[in-house]
Amino acid sequence: MVGQAQAAGALAAAEAELFKALAHPARARVLGVLASGPASVPDLCAATGLKPSHLAGHLTQLRAQHLVTGKRSGGRLLYGLSFPEVARLLSAAESVLSARAAAEADGLAGISAPEAAGQDAENADIGALVEEFVPVLEQSLERRALVAEAVESVRLRTGRSSEAALAMLMTDARERGWTLAQVASDALTTEGTE
Repeated sequence: MVGQAQAAGALAAAEAELFKALAHPARARVLGVLASGPASVPDLCAATGLKPSHLAGHLTQLRAQHLVTGKRSGGRLLYGLSFPEVARLLSAAESVLSARAAAEADGLAGISAPEAAGQDAENADIGALVEEFVPVLEQSLERRALVAEAVESVRLRTGRSSEAALAMLMTDARERGWTLAQVASDALTTEGTE
């Protein structure tokens, strides 16, 4: 019984590490591109909008989790998915997100529960509202992930706590008159050029 619990704990820890590697929007985009076939660094940069220095860090994390491999072909290094299951995992995540969005839209539609006449119009209004705010929420999540990555980078570079690293970024943003996301992006770009 104890052996099973330890094995289950080890599996849960390994799963958590795998999902941590997938938790960044840039890494998810890289895997999405590679699901279509092998790609070189310039191809991945063009498809994802990432700078080569940022892409390198994301590829390192994906390789550490054995999600991607690199092979030389015709003098170029091509990256590809390590296993076809990675593409199926991305597809499953997309299905879960679609189902969740549909459930949330249904839940929002049920909030007003109009009696009769105006039901279709109100549901259309709610659908439009959901469509309007989903991109805003996605951008917000991407900015949060960017800030979290910058905090971790600053923390590792300076040896300070996460809270102190965040305070440094916030102070920098205030002094420059920038948003926290702009400072986070600059911090990660600066790190790649050091």
